[in-house]
Amino acid sequence: MQITNVICPESKYPIKCPYEMTPEFIVVHNTANDASAMAEVSYMIGNNNKVSFHAAVDNERVVTGIPFNRNSWNAGDGGNGKGNRKGISIEICYSKSGGERFEEAENLAASYIAYLLKQYGWGIEKVTKHQDYSGKYCPHRTLDLGWERFLNKVKEHLGIQNQPVESNQIIKEGSDEPVRQYVNGSTPEPIYADTNLTKKIGSLNPRETCDCFGIFNNRPMVRYKVDGTNNYKIGFAVWTGGVK
Repeated sequence: MQITNVICPESKYPIKCPYEMTPEFIVVHNTANDASAMAEVSYMIGNNNKVSFHAAVDNERVVTGIPFNRNSWNAGDGGNGKGNRKGISIEICYSKSGGERFEEAENLAASYIAYLLKQYGWGIEKVTKHQDYSGKYCPHRTLDLGWERFLNKVKEHLGIQNQPVESNQIIKEGSDEPVRQYVNGSTPEPIYADTNLTKKIGSLNPRETCDCFGIFNNRPMVRYKVDGTNNYKIGFAVWTGGVK
């Protein structure tokens, strides 16, 4: 997962994020246009409109703009509204036209939201939608496709099982495990966006090491550097033998 932090100038705080905030939940939006995450955040910070949000996610990366310890004007529920004053607001890009780019952006957003839930020690009930606060039909395309479907994407990244587990299939490894190490074997290892291995997003080099957050549906969740840079992605490997 590549996360790019774009710093909102403090001179814009009175317009964009005037209040200190201790986050209590996540608010999901769709952008209703086809701009990239960087374009969304750059435009939001660059203008003098009151509308603001904490992060945007497209099919390649997460871009943050407002610090999570400041509020954002995202939920349309007023100056003291819970959505505007307590929520981490996340915009999912490419929702106007939809298609493959939006599907990839939504999948990356689900992964990022799961990451935030783990960071804050929150459960899936902390994932809310813009509609919950002002009645606006947003996130519009995510709602069209099914809100529970999206929550299930987040649950998959959290390692939550949606189906009953048989006694001989009890999961002994999951999101509460400490971070371990993944050591790749002697051949390149494909990395996928989901445990069903439906979309390749990258690969590990022979003998490459990286962080492992646990094993979900018999697939190791790994965080690895992209092409030797300091940017990271999170995905699922096939081989469980590399977990140390």
